[in-house]
Amino acid sequence: MASTASAASAAPGTAGDRWTGRTAAPVERTEVGAAALGDRVWVVGGFAATGRASADVVVYDAAADAWTTGPALPQALHHTAVASDGTRVWVVGGYTRDQLREPTAAVRVVDPATGRWQDGPPLPSPRAAGALAWDGSRLVYGGGVGPAGLAGDVFALDGPPGKQAWRRLGELHPPREHLAAASDGRGRTWFLAGRTGGIDENLADVDVVAGAEVVHAGRLPTPRGGVAGFHVTGAGGCAAGGEGPDGTFAEVECLTAAGEATTLPPLTHGRHGLGAVAVGGTAYALLGGPQPGLTVSRTVESLELPRPP
Repeated sequence: MASTASAASAAPGTAGDRWTGRTAAPVERTEVGAAALGDRVWVVGGFAATGRASADVVVYDAAADAWTTGPALPQALHHTAVASDGTRVWVVGGYTRDQLREPTAAVRVVDPATGRWQDGPPLPSPRAAGALAWDGSRLVYGGGVGPAGLAGDVFALDGPPGKQAWRRLGELHPPREHLAAASDGRGRTWFLAGRTGGIDENLADVDVVAGAEVVHAGRLPTPRGGVAGFHVTGAGGCAAGGEGPDGTFAEVECLTAAGEATTLPPLTHGRHGLGAVAVGGTAYALLGGPQPGLTVSRTVESLELPRPP
């Protein structure tokens, strides 16, 4: 889709000028979750081309540009939220049926050393199509759809191991689903874009969570839902991809905590329901649907990220 990002400047520092294709995933999926653990990116669940929810987990080795199969989820999920705490991979919420209904409060955790999924502390209420990030000391989850419809709650998982519990921090401005999350790993989490209903109800809003505060930081140049997020030092939280009534988005736009918008080179292949992570100094955009609605791909792209001068 045409960019509307003329109000934003280019991200600071030098970076790659385009996204580069990488080895395609072994499965075609959309509405996946993704998280980086070391040099490996875990891509979890999603929709297959048939419209069936998937329990598949595939793992991309960024250093080797190669894929392996990970331990399957105990239950098929789509529109789930995924993050890594540096040791384990967490999968929070999601839809458990093929249709967009029956969100779950279940939390699943896997240690790659054992390859076994275990139950984590469940969310206070079922959620799907929300977003999750690890802020360096805790998991932070926001937005999504619950049993009563659209949700704006922001929760943090606090407490010592074995006694962790989700605590409500506040509300997104406005409540929304199909949003993205990203963190600087130093206590700040960005919740980016999303929508309030169908793909014609997209938003550009960005909230930043620090401590117990949820603050509206501003808006990205391009409203869209179905986005994925990652963090770039100096640029803040970045939203990639998305969908709207006229097609999918290739835009990659960032917002600092102070509300300054910047842009990165657009994806080569616009898509929604994708995963996005930063591994070292490189961002990866993985899978997702190339057209609005139920479409799938195996596409993987990478971009060398800007480094502040």
